[in-house]
Amino acid sequence: MLSATELRFSTRQGGDLPAWVSNRPQRLQIWALTDAKSVTLRLGSESVLVRVRERSSLFVGEISGFEPSVGAEFQGMRVGDLIVFNEAHIFAASP
Repeated sequence: MLSATELRFSTRQGGDLPAWVSNRPQRLQIWALTDAKSVTLRLGSESVLVRVRERSSLFVGEISGFEPSVGAEFQGMRVGDLIVFNEAHIFAASP
């Protein structure tokens, strides 16, 4: 299993709003992060798309894609790989 911390994924600073909140021109809908079904993590300028599988003090998810890269692999990570991460690694989420 991959680790976002060990791979040095980007993290948000405490108190920072994720871009998906601060850049929304429309009305913001509030829902619990624990309801998220998919999230976006960042590694440099690459977005790593992840389907959430488990939640506890850490999250476990399955990599479902990469943006802007096209393909099933990015820097040794592959679509389908499991990754463990925490809330600070999440830059976007959707229910």
